[in-house]
Amino acid sequence: MPRLLVRAALIGVLVCCQASSFGADNATSSDDGILLQQAAKAKFISVPGVPACTTLAPLRGGMAKTASTLMVRMTAGCMVPFHWHTPSEEMIVLQGSPLAQMMGKRPVVLKVGSYSQLPTHHVHRFKCASKVDCLFFLVADGPFDIHFVDEQGKEISTDAALETAAKSSHIKW
Repeated sequence: MPRLLVRAALIGVLVCCQASSFGADNATSSDDGILLQQAAKAKFISVPGVPACTTLAPLRGGMAKTASTLMVRMTAGCMVPFHWHTPSEEMIVLQGSPLAQMMGKRPVVLKVGSYSQLPTHHVHRFKCASKVDCLFFLVADGPFDIHFVDEQGKEISTDAALETAAKSSHIKW
């Protein structure tokens, strides 16, 4: 129960602070290790093997080697096809309306302030279903990786997955 209360408090703080943090100055770090990052000033990067319409801003940790906290931006209409990750993921939506679908389940629209936790190797896909870009915090408990699968759950190449994403980003789920 205490862990659930901590998560609820974190969501509340992030939602309350969202509006004020978008227009603030660059990220600041103090001597006590506190990092403050403003979404408008985050340095988003493209990541090989991820659709170009999805960019990441590493905030903490080395995403290729350790657990990490990232800010993720998906442009409006962007789709990341079915995939899974080795680490488990926790995310909180800051902007937009991402559509999340777990393999074999109905899609769910996540609204601003929504929290999601995905266990390791859990097959899912995302689409930014809003007219504005989708923005969310993502915490991965291990090195970031992505393994794409087809509609039956069989692993496919990154090239095949990105081709699928490009062809079907306009299709309604």
